[in-house]
Amino acid sequence: MAATGGCGRSTLAAGLADALHRRGRAVLALDLDPANALALHLGATAAPERGIGHAPDGDWPATALSNSDGVRILPFGTPPLPMLLRFERELAERPGWLREQLGRLAVPDDTIVLVDTPRLPSVLALHAASAADHVLVVVSAEPIAYATLDRVERLQAAKARFVVNAFDPQRPLQQDLLLLLRDRLGARLLQEVVHRDTAIADAQARNRALPVDAPYSQAAEDLQQLCTRLLHRLGASAP
Repeated sequence: MAATGGCGRSTLAAGLADALHRRGRAVLALDLDPANALALHLGATAAPERGIGHAPDGDWPATALSNSDGVRILPFGTPPLPMLLRFERELAERPGWLREQLGRLAVPDDTIVLVDTPRLPSVLALHAASAADHVLVVVSAEPIAYATLDRVERLQAAKARFVVNAFDPQRPLQQDLLLLLRDRLGARLLQEVVHRDTAIADAQARNRALPVDAPYSQAAEDLQQLCTRLLHRLGASAP
């Protein structure tokens, strides 16, 4: 999750889902963002029409997708605006909704469920944070991201870890902000950063996974390091 837009939240969620799957882990990528972009980042040629937003208490597996690499995706879909607003109003009164729905899915215990959320403040993001065992907050090394950290620092603080995405070491401002983030967040900020890399957009344009399209790119290496860190945090041994 994140407090600002444009930090590459969905791109990073898709990259981690792919990287974990390639490590042999069972992964379910769940899109709770009405932008409905996660499936596109995982290779869909068009945004899925049906999804969680149409059936908040319905048969989620009926809308599930799998990409050509075998990553499973539950899309949000594109519900009409009145349906979406009604959905969000109902969720404000049901704090345990997402945990209940995940329980109904009965996914195997070894499955890693990655949830992409809207930026805060959002009732959907709050549901994800409440249900999650671990919360990864995506931030950019930009002034607006630093200024809005207070939105997420108090949210599930014991669970939350932060990662800097789209980092450009050639920009002195970003170098300075990275130092400020490390000073403010301490051990909650992962040492691994994901660099800005045109290989990501190129791979998406060719509808190919980054490790296939540009296996030696900086971003591919960054994702592998971040994947290893997350597996260690989950208590798993990385293959």
